[in-house]
Amino acid sequence: MRINRTVVAALTGAAAVLVGGGTALAGQAADDNRVARCEERLAKIAEKRGVSVAELKANLQARLTARIDTAVQAGRITAERAAELKAKIAEGALCKKHRAARATLAKRGMLKAAADFLGLTRAELREELAGTSLGALAVADGKTAADLKAAMLAPAKARLARAVEAGRITQAKADEALAKRTERVDKLVAKVFPAG
Repeated sequence: MRINRTVVAALTGAAAVLVGGGTALAGQAADDNRVARCEERLAKIAEKRGVSVAELKANLQARLTARIDTAVQAGRITAERAAELKAKIAEGALCKKHRAARATLAKRGMLKAAADFLGLTRAELREELAGTSLGALAVADGKTAADLKAAMLAPAKARLARAVEAGRITQAKADEALAKRTERVDKLVAKVFPAG
């Protein structure tokens, strides 16, 4: 079965919902909408490919499992993390709501912004963080924790502003989401990461 770029993009989007999720910008109604849209996309893709939704999901699960195996072989993830991800894939809920996964994805985005601010790659940041905090790294680099926090919040602020401008969420929801993100950034900047 050949898969074109549009199908791959849609499958990748569904995989992101399964494995990583998306950032929570709106409330429960938006989550329900997202799940419904995901199910509709899967049905359309299956119809276009001439397979059932179950077959499409099985194909996607096989592809995701293969990607996880490749990541383990390349040393990008541990065998334990691979087992966790494979268990999630085995659940088969591609369009299910995954709040914890969205939080993990948001944390990764904040850490990427921190790495960029500090002039490090993500791998270098992981090494530097052993036994210390992001705030301490910023100070050691001659920068302030406040500037680091601002850099970590900037991508979320921009996304929220675009969402408000497009009418996808209200300004009140954006302010609420930004307040939650600010709390997470404060905790993440102060957190002392384990050594080793």
